[in-house]
Amino acid sequence: MTRIMAAHQPNYLPYLGFFDKLRCVDELGTEPGVFIIRDDAQYVKKEFHDRNKIRLNEGWKWLRVPVEKKMAPLNTIEIKEDGMISNIPWADYHLRLIETNYKKTPFFDKFYSGLKKIYLNPGDKLVDFNMRIIKYLAECFGIKTKIVLFSDIPKIVKGRNATESLVNISKAVKADVYLAGAGSKVYLDISCFNEIKLKLQDYEHPVYEQRFPEFEPFMSAIDALFNIGYLPNSGEIVESSR
Repeated sequence: MTRIMAAHQPNYLPYLGFFDKLRCVDELGTEPGVFIIRDDAQYVKKEFHDRNKIRLNEGWKWLRVPVEKKMAPLNTIEIKEDGMISNIPWADYHLRLIETNYKKTPFFDKFYSGLKKIYLNPGDKLVDFNMRIIKYLAECFGIKTKIVLFSDIPKIVKGRNATESLVNISKAVKADVYLAGAGSKVYLDISCFNEIKLKLQDYEHPVYEQRFPEFEPFMSAIDALFNIGYLPNSGEIVESSR
């Protein structure tokens, strides 16, 4: 039996690599895996917790959710009740930019209405809002991997360091393999992986046709969703259908 666990923070409008890891949790194991959302992680300004990128005619632009910033766990961070951007309610501003820049893409009409419903009622908590988007995009991509909030797992013994804590989480969900992002090998303590195997995500950003010229990688996953309608594989070069 191989049951894989992966973990990620609940980012806003995550990029394709997030969903590739989510998909791999089930595809690479012989048993259904589990994807842990680290809603206990510390909110960090200028990370991807409250912002991500979308394509524009000339390059890209950050979309940022206004939050009551403070040094606190992500699951306590609240969205600003009357947050405004350019004198427009922030959610309306985000929808306007998304619609303006993606309405002429091939799959906009198929997927936009579901996304719009989430923005029309974003709620109070950043994590709750982000999770609704994550689950919707996972559904659009046909991913059925089980997603569990860290805060919903029964009490876990905290490790001596972050890596040992990840190993303990893996044991708690009965996983025997931990799937980590390729960049995490810089900070993971490999010596902690004795009973649990470590596997690194082998991810190369795919290339596909965007509405605007000159491909820009590392956009929010909605960019691929609206342009090609599916989650491309790692390293895939998607041929134009136009």
